[in-house]
Amino acid sequence: MKKVTIKDVALKTGLSVSSISRVFNNYGDISAETIKKVTLAAKELGYTPNSAAKQLSSKKKKIIALILNEINVTRGVAMPLEILGGVVDNLDKTDYEFVFYATNSKKQNQKSLRQFCNERDITGLIIQGLRISDPYYQELETFDLPTVAIDLDIKNEKVGTVSTDNTKAAFEMTQLLDKAGYQNILFLNGTKTATVAQAREAGYREAVDNAQVYYANFSENEACKWAIDYAKMNNFNKIDAIFAASDLMAIGVIKAFRMLDLEKNIAVAGFDDITLASYVTPSLTTVRQDMGKISEYAVKDLIRQIEKDEIKHRFVPYQIIERESARLTTDKINTKFEA
Repeated sequence: MKKVTIKDVALKTGLSVSSISRVFNNYGDISAETIKKVTLAAKELGYTPNSAAKQLSSKKKKIIALILNEINVTRGVAMPLEILGGVVDNLDKTDYEFVFYATNSKKQNQKSLRQFCNERDITGLIIQGLRISDPYYQELETFDLPTVAIDLDIKNEKVGTVSTDNTKAAFEMTQLLDKAGYQNILFLNGTKTATVAQAREAGYREAVDNAQVYYANFSENEACKWAIDYAKMNNFNKIDAIFAASDLMAIGVIKAFRMLDLEKNIAVAGFDDITLASYVTPSLTTVRQDMGKISEYAVKDLIRQIEKDEIKHRFVPYQIIERESARLTTDKINTKFEA
């Protein structure tokens, strides 16, 4: 007589094998109706779960997941890979298992973050790249699974955070530009829905009397087009410097300025210190983020949260880097600012 397997129970109930397994291993997120359905089908088929396998699978694995939203590894922009590599390196020193998932707004609308984590038995979560309009961002406001968010401003004391102090860094860069003699500083931001964009714009606005803010979607091409269009419509006669909320946009502006023969007339500063920042001509003055430290603290803080229920909210030191695209006051160049 053919041995009845868990696959037979799955076929009879119309459920997945993983769902059947979760019922037999007493997971708490299974509905009473599903439990009844599976139990009845197993009884009718004469199926008995393997006790050794059940005991093994019921052991609580310690799984840490990294979720990155809208991954876009553009030339010279390796921040998602830096975070991934940093998390992997730091978890290798622990007994936690690691899994990585990429998501986007479409996937988030199909399945809640809680459901996603429950189905994969995730113990703790590191997440980065969400927009404030994303379903997962909104769910994090009431989330209680151990979580550390990178570069996100989550209004939930149960969710740990680690990032650069984007507001302070943008404020100090703007101040340095002002002290160096650039009186009319324009701010080119990414989007209105990214928390880092909001924080960097806030820092800029705090440092100037007459804010001038435009948006280029964190895109090199869109920034280049914006600069060309701005030159045609408004000219840059009254602008001394452009501070872009990302290096990629700053590089787009520099590209446009080379086409317009303006690269020697207007200072340009960026934010992030991507690989291309030191190779573009002129080389880019920028804010350097320490992604290695951010990844390290994300892992350490998450493990502390899992094991000791201690939740950390921390800023990682950044660095102002002066290069050819904008001169700054010499007393503060290449100095680390504790955030």
